[in-house]
Amino acid sequence: MRKFRWISAVAVLIFVATALPVQAATIPAAAETTDKQVGSLTPTVVSRLEKAVQELIGSKTAFQFDDVTDMGKTWIVEGELEDGTATLQTEYNKEKNRVDSTTIRYKISSLGKAMNAPLKTKVLNSAKAFDSKRPLQFEAFWRVKSPYQSNKPSNYWVFWGAGEQASSLYVDVDRGNAITINADYALKRVDPVLLNRAMNTFKRVSGQRIKVQHASRYKDETKGLSYWSFEDANEASEVKISAVTGKVLAVSTYGVDWNDDADFKKTFASPKYTASEALKLVKPKAQMLFNINLTGYKVKVQGNQYTFSKQQKGTDSIVAKVNKKGTFYAYSLHSFDGKM
Repeated sequence: MRKFRWISAVAVLIFVATALPVQAATIPAAAETTDKQVGSLTPTVVSRLEKAVQELIGSKTAFQFDDVTDMGKTWIVEGELEDGTATLQTEYNKEKNRVDSTTIRYKISSLGKAMNAPLKTKVLNSAKAFDSKRPLQFEAFWRVKSPYQSNKPSNYWVFWGAGEQASSLYVDVDRGNAITINADYALKRVDPVLLNRAMNTFKRVSGQRIKVQHASRYKDETKGLSYWSFEDANEASEVKISAVTGKVLAVSTYGVDWNDDADFKKTFASPKYTASEALKLVKPKAQMLFNINLTGYKVKVQGNQYTFSKQQKGTDSIVAKVNKKGTFYAYSLHSFDGKM
């Protein structure tokens, strides 16, 4: 996850892709914008926008809309809270007559006023516990709701980390304020044992030396899931290692060799390997990567994905993916308790 230094400069375009991660937002190349006055919007549109904002800040907090930008299919309407604690931005879909996204961008100094005390305490405790040596510090936080987006969360708080360590903390309102945290780490601050394990894992799968260039740590408090992610320079290859046990959880190397969806469907319309063939190929890798013996495991095939599982209770399963050449390029461990 990279730092969000463009926020102030292009805030008007945030809603092109409000969904997380915000840094991944893309802007349509052909979009033409036209500035308009709030008064040019119909009372119905303004009412819907006001309702969307009030849903996030409460009906007693005064705010105002200042500017409207016509993006063609949508209006981006910006404003601010009258007490000066935050700016706001909404996206109105003209074709579907609805508010697609609403974001309130708060100053970090307004945390006590914007968030209730129990939730504030929960957030600060989580930030402190994430890294006892370097507790997370934040420079801004947002309240976001994008009810029609497919990826989650779509109704959340997000805190943006301060300093060189790019980080974010999400509070998923729809999951009972479940907290997830992601933070980048300079390689020099990562345990060398983990770095070597990641590079050795890459080599075991690809047969090549893939250098780790990016390291980050992820934690989902509700699921009890915490792992390190190590990626190459292009973020095309990744190794996930448990932050608790230090064991490899997943590895993927760049193995995509199909052209598009149509080519994928045609290539994998029928299984690349039979169950016995796949078991023979994956068994040594499973032993090497996860220390799991696949003897007695059943194989289920769906597209290019092979799932190796056992009916025995408390047994983990393994998923492996194959490409057109017949090379298994990705392996992941799926624990019986759902934590990975």
